[in-house]
Amino acid sequence: MKARLTITAVVLTLCAPAIAQDKNDWQSWPLADKFTIGLDAFFPSLNTRVRIDASDDSSGTTIDFEQNLGMSDTESLPSVSASWRFAKKHQLTLDVFALDRSGSSITATDIKIGDETITVNLPVSSFFDMQITSVGYSYSLLFDEKKELAIGVGLSVQDIQFGLVGNTGAGIIEAGSGITAPVPTLGLSGGYAFTEKWIGKAGIAFLSFDLSVTEEDQVSGDVRTGFVSIQHNTFEHIHFALSYRHYDLRIDWNDSGLVTTVGYEYRGPVLSVTGAF
Repeated sequence: MKARLTITAVVLTLCAPAIAQDKNDWQSWPLADKFTIGLDAFFPSLNTRVRIDASDDSSGTTIDFEQNLGMSDTESLPSVSASWRFAKKHQLTLDVFALDRSGSSITATDIKIGDETITVNLPVSSFFDMQITSVGYSYSLLFDEKKELAIGVGLSVQDIQFGLVGNTGAGIIEAGSGITAPVPTLGLSGGYAFTEKWIGKAGIAFLSFDLSVTEEDQVSGDVRTGFVSIQHNTFEHIHFALSYRHYDLRIDWNDSGLVTTVGYEYRGPVLSVTGAF
């Protein structure tokens, strides 16, 4: 009896490392990087719209910053992303990018923004600045050596400031607004390892929301985003990727009765280099 117990103990001792290795061998899968940090160069085409209604509830002018105010409809945007797979099927992500733009033009029509009106044929300068910080959590419904399908929830904090300055000759007219809007998202993402080095990924996120930030302030809107990418694991800890991204967002912000509407659509290619550990 003692001999059998001794043999059993020896077998369990010898097998324990192998069992532990089998339990964690998913960490060597092509899609299973534990930590990543990426630098992205985004080259989108832009379409940006705002409207500020007056305090008497009359509608303001919907302003297209590219068509009406002389802003460029293309930009080169840097961004930073990071991820942490803290368990086999659980992952946290972080994305940050900023965009500061300005333009100048001659007004083709009257522009009513809030309680101010910039009349036709006036020189006008403008700016539109935004910083987007997005955090997310995803759970893998399917995850193996070749493929992954995950469902995720996220929160994107949109810090947006914009304004116009018109020169009447007799004086300066200034108008603008700023909002910091928490935008929730719900999405699906997936990946497929064609080989150990070539990986395809795609994802979509969308949501319509209506939130009370304070008793007087409300924010509502719609958000739709998506991407497709092809990634090459060129080195052990360095990956390169080419992606196509699309952001489409509209926010209505009611600040003590003054309604501001902001909408933007950005889409284009992205070049990325990622460190993976």
